[in-house]
Amino acid sequence: MLKPIVMMLALTAMPALAQEPPAPRLEAVDAAITPIMEAGQFPGVAIAVLDQGAPVHVSVHGLASLEHAAPVRRDTVFELASLTKHMTALMVLTLVDEGRVSLDDPVSLYGTETPEAWSAITIDQLLSHMAGLTHRFEARPNGQFQIAYSTDEMLASAMATPLQAEPGTDWSYSDQGYFLLGLVIEAVTGQSFEDALRERFWAPLGMDQTRMLDQSAIVRHRAEGYGVYDGELARNRRVWQFGLTSHFGVTSSLEDMMIWEAELDDPQILAPEVIAQAAEIQRAFDVGETCERWGYARGWWSYEIDGRQITSHAGYAGTAYVRDMTSGQSVIVLTNREDGEGLISPLAIAWAAAHAAGMDVPEAGLTCWR
Repeated sequence: MLKPIVMMLALTAMPALAQEPPAPRLEAVDAAITPIMEAGQFPGVAIAVLDQGAPVHVSVHGLASLEHAAPVRRDTVFELASLTKHMTALMVLTLVDEGRVSLDDPVSLYGTETPEAWSAITIDQLLSHMAGLTHRFEARPNGQFQIAYSTDEMLASAMATPLQAEPGTDWSYSDQGYFLLGLVIEAVTGQSFEDALRERFWAPLGMDQTRMLDQSAIVRHRAEGYGVYDGELARNRRVWQFGLTSHFGVTSSLEDMMIWEAELDDPQILAPEVIAQAAEIQRAFDVGETCERWGYARGWWSYEIDGRQITSHAGYAGTAYVRDMTSGQSVIVLTNREDGEGLISPLAIAWAAAHAAGMDVPEAGLTCWR
């Protein structure tokens, strides 16, 4: 009898709290996303639709913690998971823009010792998942993650993991590649990955709630994480601590991510050419009838359709980001229900919201491969 009560709480849009300024709201967006949230069993959702960096719809729904019946707020902190990758890519491309890194540099240039098999891997191949590396690489005794990994332990695991293809010959999504990019950033800047991003991006923009995942830290308004297992919601118990998480570890709030989108739309800190380079397709895939071209860029999926360029990405922790770089429209979705096989993706919420708000995309999203 508990589940209907929990879902009723989780799927009811919470009123704005007194300390939060009123937000714009589009009834069409609420109507489009509510059935998706219900069908997908999302405990909590924070969503923003922006146009030219300005919010046209901001809403929070459901619970950040089912245990404490704590509502999602605009300052609730979520794990971004793989949305981290586009920030990592932008940091690397910024270093390239400054002449401190070359896209053609071998990754071995930035490590004291690397396997011979890595000698042909370039920075650009890491950015575009063309380095021939596997996806997950951390040591898992008995098939389970350890409770904690140092950066040195992660690097040792990475170096002991065989390539799955010759660098540059095939595409395969790789957390390992973006972990190595974090090491490159640290080697070039002389800072930790977190300090480098905070100094260059987050602090100048006033993104005070954005930081790297730290399981031991006390983080105000941090959302609890959940998953759906055998059809039922449960805590996902993702408590592992990793030394360097340039592939998945940024945590942030909807408030901070709206600041970030405003920067991407009208850059003051980032160079415009860096943002454009991040969206350039590096590995094109077979295209169907609905798009001119699509593929993986650098930290983004990228689509070319009817003279427009659209980028998107999702994060396993339950996040999604869609940007129409031509029209200036965008959608940010943060949830605390991890993705998984057979589950409704957070991207489904983002595409439906984009369509309802007037972005020229199908309600079910772009399917360029069809």
